[in-house]
Amino acid sequence: MNRKLGLLLTIVLALTVSACTGKKDTAATDTTTTTPVDVDTSSQTVFGTSYTADELRNRFGIEGDPLNYKVLYFEYNSSVIDERSQIIAKRHAQYLGGNGGARVTLEGHADERGTRDYNLALGERRAQAVAEFMNAEGAQSQIQTISYGEERPADPAHTEAAWQQNRRVEIKY
Repeated sequence: MNRKLGLLLTIVLALTVSACTGKKDTAATDTTTTTPVDVDTSSQTVFGTSYTADELRNRFGIEGDPLNYKVLYFEYNSSVIDERSQIIAKRHAQYLGGNGGARVTLEGHADERGTRDYNLALGERRAQAVAEFMNAEGAQSQIQTISYGEERPADPAHTEAAWQQNRRVEIKY
């Protein structure tokens, strides 16, 4: 476990350093293999995705390892997982699959629109959708779900921007 964590931290540090310096070279392409620094990895996929690090950053706003992201956002009145959130959830599923002792709670949330009961059910549907996706991607009975509905807003304002932040599933280890 400590060896894997050390490797993961080394990879994240290497990606961060290379992103900060603007170089195309990276020290790693995924969590299990390393590449020499003089190899151009701009066309190599990373973190078990079908995307390069540049594509993750430019297309999805994901800097470095998707495992560092712990919030998945949803459209209004929806429990459909978008592509960005799928990338993040898949990476967490990979982590859970490789760490049988790890446990995670998926907290489903909704914005304030709708009744309390409806929002609790929507938060549960969102958390369950992520749990099912992660189980299909390799997590094994390590997931618990809970819904808070509208009760724990990330942003208490009554604006579209706030509502977007509140329609989410939080990944809690």
